[in-house]
Amino acid sequence: MKSLAVLGKVDWILVLTVILLAIIGLLVFAGIYASSFEEAVGSERIRNQALWVGIGLLVLAASTVIDYRWLRRLALPMYIGTVGLLAAVLRFGVVRGGARRWITIGSQVVQPSEFAKILIIVTLAHRLARHDLEDEDKPRTWLDLLWGCIHVAIPAALVLAQPDLGTALVFGAILFGELYITGFNPWRLLAVLGTGMGAVYGAVIASVQYGIQVPFLQPYMVNRLLSFIDPAADPTGSGYHLAQSMIAIGSGRITGNGLFRADAAPLSFLPEQHTDFAFATLAEGAGFIGSSLLLVLFLVMLLRMLSAAAASEDEFGSAIVTGAVSMLFFHALVNVGMTVGLMPVTGLPLPFISYGRSAFIADMVAVGLVLNVGIRSCPDSVERLRRSYGPRL
Repeated sequence: MKSLAVLGKVDWILVLTVILLAIIGLLVFAGIYASSFEEAVGSERIRNQALWVGIGLLVLAASTVIDYRWLRRLALPMYIGTVGLLAAVLRFGVVRGGARRWITIGSQVVQPSEFAKILIIVTLAHRLARHDLEDEDKPRTWLDLLWGCIHVAIPAALVLAQPDLGTALVFGAILFGELYITGFNPWRLLAVLGTGMGAVYGAVIASVQYGIQVPFLQPYMVNRLLSFIDPAADPTGSGYHLAQSMIAIGSGRITGNGLFRADAAPLSFLPEQHTDFAFATLAEGAGFIGSSLLLVLFLVMLLRMLSAAAASEDEFGSAIVTGAVSMLFFHALVNVGMTVGLMPVTGLPLPFISYGRSAFIADMVAVGLVLNVGIRSCPDSVERLRRSYGPRL
């Protein structure tokens, strides 16, 4: 009976939404490598990807079952392990495309920074969450804010050194979301955000105008920012990806050209179809209707996750959920935005859609933690949290 009660508290709308997103991602992947549905079914590569979708669902279930409150006891070793693993990548990692972001474990190549995001969500929530309900009204200080920033800055710097600017920015989004939900003054957070943006702007100006080599700011990062400002400045170089992405999205029109097309492989000029520009691939195949449906599914997913934050029985749980929401929202916002020219090209994958096994499993863990918090909420705490954090939720 207890198991049935737990199953009754699972947010099945959220589960169904994630399953639909995973299926869409599998269809996009199949459409790239097969010219028909029958060919996709017979493709070993696509069957392997379908297997990973199944593994991801099992990981989601496992992340839901283990009581998230036990993770507080493991926060310190989790954080030390995260920093150590990211440091090991810089020394022993696999180099691809000029970046050292992966390590080999057995026959699999894993990207540790994807799992580091999940670990930072949990460990930062532990650091920021107050342990005692009597301390709810205790004001946050600048020192608390500083320690939270240092907690995230160390792993973010290690990721930036790989180099991976996009993932480093995700750590910033997680930090901002968890600081906000745990009661930090919004004006202080805006001051920190403005300082960070000013530092980035100053670094770009120093590199472009004065030729100063800024640590961790690689030339390709500067070129991507310049291409975002003026895509036509280098249409065959740094602006090529964005130009081809917008052409692909526009060619989809209302209903799309179909996900399975025999002429797709030889005639498509869109780079990174299955990873960074998976949304453009979907828009080309499914058109405005299909891409709009995808965005609606993302909206439903994020709203259901926010409801779990509102129902959490403690700050630790609400911070974990908010960190997961911040991560997935930032990924979706930047990925979709960069395909249509509203964001610089950063290489962030689209959750559940872009190919990338490490990212997919990490996204499933994030959703599992949200479900974990949701099924362990209690009615009394919901009302308490609404009184305390109503403006933030």
